[in-house]
Amino acid sequence: MLLKRIHDSISTRTTGSPETFAKKLGISLRSFHENREFMVNELAAPIMYSRAHKTYYYTDDWELYIGDLYHIKAKLIKGVMETINNTIKIMVLISALFG
Repeated sequence: MLLKRIHDSISTRTTGSPETFAKKLGISLRSFHENREFMVNELAAPIMYSRAHKTYYYTDDWELYIGDLYHIKAKLIKGVMETINNTIKIMVLISALFG
């Protein structure tokens, strides 16, 4: 997947210049810039370019996740429900002790 290849090269700071990077990816320079702008504007990727090192890089830790979020959402919901259940049990116990 193109975004994954872009991300991997940016993560390792091995992109080269924009022209070199586009060629490396096998896409036009315009297409590269459109994908980079999508990552910055839509995915909040903190991408910057270093002219001194001729590479793109992330200014902060950032990960690209591509895949089915169903399992992550299910685990999150399960954790939230367990927390709510435990909170209710504690509230019932406190109520019984002091109520």
